[in-house]
Amino acid sequence: MKSPGLSVRPIINMANSKGLCEVFCEDVRVPVKNRLGEENRGWYVSATLLDFERSNIGAAIGNRHSALDLVKHIEDAGWPTGQPDEHVRMELTSRLIEAEVGRLLSYRIVSMQKRGLVPNYEASMNKMFYSELSQRISWTGMKLFRTQGMLLEGSPNAPRHGSAPRNYMMTIPQTIAAGTSEIQRNIIATRGLGLPRG
Repeated sequence: MKSPGLSVRPIINMANSKGLCEVFCEDVRVPVKNRLGEENRGWYVSATLLDFERSNIGAAIGNRHSALDLVKHIEDAGWPTGQPDEHVRMELTSRLIEAEVGRLLSYRIVSMQKRGLVPNYEASMNKMFYSELSQRISWTGMKLFRTQGMLLEGSPNAPRHGSAPRNYMMTIPQTIAAGTSEIQRNIIATRGLGLPRG
């Protein structure tokens, strides 16, 4: 990271956090002793590393906990309007089912890794699913609290200390990091389904 020509520029996201960055390599020289794999084949090493990053089986656990946390809040505090909102109940049920699907996708990846395989399109399926699901869970949380769900941390009337809008803002970059959802769809289409490149 200290090599001449390498520069990193943090990207401040909408939650005022440095979760992403741009990396610029301008005539960066890598000593032979630091090289991984064959010369001029670094992208293939990076792509394999991305497959493991996209596997992120911990995200399935996080999404399940987030969905269950919303259920627990309802059980403890009751519905914001005093009456169960059928639409939000159905949406919350969908989030719980989707969290279970994410868990099963993670099991598939773990079983592949245990057999020494590198998940490729499977990792892309998982990455796209968990990053988009985390946004849906956060959005469901905001809708659950209605207009108060938009109140930020520090507001005295913010439910759950204003965590709902912050959680939502933190999930937006997840569909960009480690390859956008569009890139994941391309990988699934070409490598998973065998479709031609567009």
